[in-house]
Amino acid sequence: MLSLIIVGTLTAVVGQLLTAWKSAFAVGTAALSLVAGLALLMGPLIRRHLANPAVRKRRGVVGAFVYGILYSVATITTSAGPLMLLLTAAAAIGKPLYGAFLSLGYAIGRGAPFLFLGIFAGAAGRWLARIGEFARPAEIVSGLALIGLAVYFVRFAAVLT
Repeated sequence: MLSLIIVGTLTAVVGQLLTAWKSAFAVGTAALSLVAGLALLMGPLIRRHLANPAVRKRRGVVGAFVYGILYSVATITTSAGPLMLLLTAAAAIGKPLYGAFLSLGYAIGRGAPFLFLGIFAGAAGRWLARIGEFARPAEIVSGLALIGLAVYFVRFAAVLT
């Protein structure tokens, strides 16, 4: 959660700095959104060529924080779409506190299912087996949304120049 709050805050600060370069910011955001969208659409191909990271067991708060960072890196292809949309909004608005709260909301929303999964692990196993079939459609929708966002920002840059 803390790492996502830091990323959201820093993205908003960078967005605040880049708003002076309106068309360059729009083109840069379009390029980044396009790359992220294509990465989501090609997720299975990317995952086939990337090894799963080795995770050592650590205990306590530091271990949980390290695990959270490693988990975020390991699942970047499945969470990149919503996170990129969030970071794009934070950068476009350019308010660090707003970026922090957006990231906090995303982190809570992303972490809450794991908390409940730990609490209700027995009953959740059967449910998770069924929900896995929706992962790929969610990646495709997020990828197409990011490509649409890229088109929007290219058109926005054309209006600014």
